[in-house]
Amino acid sequence: MALKFVLAGIGGQGVIYATKVLAQAGLLGGLPIMASENHGMSQRGGSVISHLKIGGSQAPLIRRGTAEALIAFDRQEAVRNLSFVRAGGRVYVNAPAPLAAALNARLADLGIGVYCLDASAAAQALGASAPINLVLLGFAAANGLGLELASLKEAVQLLGPQWAVAANWQGLEAGAAQHATV
Repeated sequence: MALKFVLAGIGGQGVIYATKVLAQAGLLGGLPIMASENHGMSQRGGSVISHLKIGGSQAPLIRRGTAEALIAFDRQEAVRNLSFVRAGGRVYVNAPAPLAAALNARLADLGIGVYCLDASAAAQALGASAPINLVLLGFAAANGLGLELASLKEAVQLLGPQWAVAANWQGLEAGAAQHATV
């Protein structure tokens, strides 16, 4: 199995932790991992992006048009990073409504599935806004990401921190329980 993921968001949304969770899940499956992240302006509300390759790769960066999935914790960052997704790939977006109709039509022409979930609202319904990133990961896992929810939960357990594991599991499960709107 070889998977290429691009994760994108804004500083403070948990892009780096989400990348670590996915990487750990891949390691649990005995697969090699390559990752790269860019978060220079993250403390000022700037863009954060990470590239993650699970299985067979020699270079950490993902070329445009080759990623299986884009996981975006912010709608604007999703649009900004769409060029990384390959034809037939998937986009998972923290957004209460679909992307612009013209954009969705073009993505559909390329066979790219766009799955939107208001992960922010789902996390608030749990009583905490912290696991937004894990809500979206759970949602993606339940909608064809290529990694199982159980692997993500085990990764969260290993990564900790232990005081946050139960809330993070709850976020994963809440996301997995959501119905996809393509």
